[in-house]
Amino acid sequence: MAQSFLSRLAWALALWLSQGLVFNQIHLGGYATPVAYVYVLCLQPLNASRSEWLLWGFAMGLAADFFTATPGLGAASMTLAALAAPRLLGLFAPKDCVEDLVPGFRVLRWKYVWYVSLLVLLQQGAALALEFFSFSNAPDMLYTYLGSSALTVALILAMDKMRGGK
Repeated sequence: MAQSFLSRLAWALALWLSQGLVFNQIHLGGYATPVAYVYVLCLQPLNASRSEWLLWGFAMGLAADFFTATPGLGAASMTLAALAAPRLLGLFAPKDCVEDLVPGFRVLRWKYVWYVSLLVLLQQGAALALEFFSFSNAPDMLYTYLGSSALTVALILAMDKMRGGK
């Protein structure tokens, strides 16, 4: 249990720093920016309590807000994603799985890609709705939403591969 917490904390710190120092500087085509810190929600075990999910999501969103000077935007979008993540994971986890299942491609295969994609689409949708706060510039919002979501999913899958997908 303590090992799992320390491992997630190390990942959280690494993701927070890499988001602030590297990924926030990437804007492919002027629209797409990867959001690495969503991966913290992908490291939560299936049996984590709702308060754990919400705490990790809120803390990572608030930490990301520190680098982007967008008070509350990251915290709100990550809290919403953390609220939905256990249900999404429950949809894709096998019914006969162990309680402490930590999602990964090695365990869930292509269901993991669907889980990550839906989680990222939810988080990005909430963040962009709060950021744009209007649909008057819908094409730009759509390009940003699709581009950032695709980059984030690809980044999370690459990090999962690097982690070993356990």
